[in-house]
Amino acid sequence: MGTTTDAIRQEIEQARSRLGQNLNELEYKVKREADWHVQYDRRPWVFLGAAFGLSALIGMLVTRRAV
Repeated sequence: MGTTTDAIRQEIEQARSRLGQNLNELEYKVKREADWHVQYDRRPWVFLGAAFGLSALIGMLVTRRAV
């Protein structure tokens, strides 16, 4: 009976260790995917288009107030 509980305890500790490693890996991947530098490197044209669209929108709002 003692070896069975020790074996179960060891399995639980191994599962905790694997879970901790998986959690660390997931945290790294989420941080990497949320980093705007990584996204810019992957899709520079999207950022350029968004910047152009935002500047056009701001330009339209400013010219409406000036008129």
